[in-house]
Amino acid sequence: MPNVWGNFPDWGLTIILILWLVLETVLAFALFNHRRASYILTYCIALFVLVFHIWYFIDQSKISMYPVEFSHISYFVFSVSVVFGSKKMQSFAGFCGMLTGLAFLIAGCFSPQSMLDDAASGVSLFISVMRHELLWLGGLLLFLNVARFNIKDIWISVLGIALIVGFSFLVHYHIIYPDFVKWDDMVIIKIAEGTILSYVVSGELPMAVRVLTVIGIFILVAAALVAYFKVNNLVYDRRLKKQLMHGGKEDALELGIIPLVKYLFKRAGVTKLPRPHFKKSKEYNCDELEAMQETGVCTEPQNREKADDKA
Repeated sequence: MPNVWGNFPDWGLTIILILWLVLETVLAFALFNHRRASYILTYCIALFVLVFHIWYFIDQSKISMYPVEFSHISYFVFSVSVVFGSKKMQSFAGFCGMLTGLAFLIAGCFSPQSMLDDAASGVSLFISVMRHELLWLGGLLLFLNVARFNIKDIWISVLGIALIVGFSFLVHYHIIYPDFVKWDDMVIIKIAEGTILSYVVSGELPMAVRVLTVIGIFILVAAALVAYFKVNNLVYDRRLKKQLMHGGKEDALELGIIPLVKYLFKRAGVTKLPRPHFKKSKEYNCDELEAMQETGVCTEPQNREKADDKA
């Protein structure tokens, strides 16, 4: 697509992205000791992201554009996890949000011209920046101010990333969305195949460079994921300890459809769902089995003592 921006410098976009991300980060840190306000803001962001992207991709499907990139799927992972209030998924949601926003900033620093070339107008560019950077703010609020993520749930993030990559390859090979128009220009495929450096390096990349790129990105993502959980636990525990020392208490506010359903069940007096009761199988000892073989009479276990007393 030709550049419609005239003499607008590409470094101008880089500065805009950096300032936008810095302002959002300052806002998140300003709300550091205000979990309730952070949670409400995160929920509002998630609700907006969900509603907007349901409309956006329904509209884009008319021109065979679908949510296939990592950032596209992150919109729904983040928004659905927060809107529904799934604690298990919120760690993955926060990671996806922060990674999406940060990756967009990195792309804007190293290849801003490609973003300008892809944008048809100022409105479309603004929407693109807003979509990605809102995920940074929402993910940072979840990570920094809202939730404590259990390191045991790291497998959810690992599995989630693997499924997203697998899904993208199915799209790339026309198994899913065969009419998708940009199947050969997917960023996540370029990362998985080690050709992402083609944005900054001209010419064909040697296979050794591609392999090292994939290995390097894999190590970087793994290290970032572990650090993500460790730092979250450290920050959350220190803030909670400080609150308790000053006479405060942990804010137990939970928003979402799942917490609402649990609350309604609790109000109705249903604390646990009824479980089916199964009749225990009868147990016999060796003497009892021999007696059954000789006499053909079965003595019930619960009546065993009574039978012995009568004897």
